[in-house]
Amino acid sequence: MINSIHIKNFMVHSNLSLQNIPQINLIIGKNDTGKTGILKLLYATLKSLEIHSLKQSNANISFTFRKDLADKLIDTFMPIKSGLGELVQKGANEKLDVNIDITGNHKYKQNINFSFGERTEKSITNCTEQIKQIRDESINALFIPAKEILTAFSDIRNIRNKFYGVGFDDTYLDLINSLDLRSTKGKLANELSKVNKILEDLFEGKIEQTGNNEQPFIFKKGNQQFSMQQTAEGIKKIGILNTLINNRELRKGTVLFMDEPETALHPEAIRKLVEMLVVISKAGVQIFLATHNYFIIKQLAICAKRDKLNALCWNFAKEQGKSVQASFHDLIDGVLPNNSIIEESVKMFDQEIDIELNS
Repeated sequence: MINSIHIKNFMVHSNLSLQNIPQINLIIGKNDTGKTGILKLLYATLKSLEIHSLKQSNANISFTFRKDLADKLIDTFMPIKSGLGELVQKGANEKLDVNIDITGNHKYKQNINFSFGERTEKSITNCTEQIKQIRDESINALFIPAKEILTAFSDIRNIRNKFYGVGFDDTYLDLINSLDLRSTKGKLANELSKVNKILEDLFEGKIEQTGNNEQPFIFKKGNQQFSMQQTAEGIKKIGILNTLINNRELRKGTVLFMDEPETALHPEAIRKLVEMLVVISKAGVQIFLATHNYFIIKQLAICAKRDKLNALCWNFAKEQGKSVQASFHDLIDGVLPNNSIIEESVKMFDQEIDIELNS
């Protein structure tokens, strides 16, 4: 899991520092406050560690870690003009600097530090080089992006592999590759079995792998089968958790990043999604979730107070012309911090009252 971060001069963030990061992390804030950017930065760093460890295990040491990291950052952020330098905060006159402490199962520990300036294109020179190999699947990273991928599963992969399509970065391609692994038999962790049951009850069915390259997934509901084109978007967006659990990609030691998972979900399904994520965290999965949705933040606060869980709300706020400021609040007390989501709901209430008084 990610234990601590110190990030300077990254996109709209001048300084983001946090220690003792818990199992559940909820990132909120208005548009253009860098929520997805932070998710991608943490994911790309952790995934680079995975990739480099895999090369080490296969005795393929032709690339340094800084090369693997630079490639991953480029393929995740897909900078258009000047390369990696686009990730450096504009006008900062200082380098982007990232320091992340990571731990995994079996006492795995790794610190990663790297920095680069605005003129950096495709390579990173200042980077941690002593990388401890990940063994026994002690840690892995998954990213579930905002757009659902099952409908165009094969097309997205073909676009990326053949044409390097800019519309789909590595968060999409990596997830496709994880979903493409076949499910395995064997007993699941009790908490993850519960999640599968909640998913199947919620949608009255489940998404299954077919082994067919043309139609790799179907939605099975009783004796009926539906193609992904016929399946509701919300089911496709969240139902993939079934596959990731059954093929052991989502397991103890996973760091799960989710960007606006509430898309296309009814409030009832959103609340049940939060309940599932709480259960998943109890199975040893660390979660980073970015959202604009009131139901997510409120339900998580309810769950945190009920189960006495440390669930940290990262609240990003930005004034015009200034960098993003972050504040942090543990939801274990069940109290929501002041934030833009609640502010907008209050504004609607005030607007309604004004209409009533003036009618």
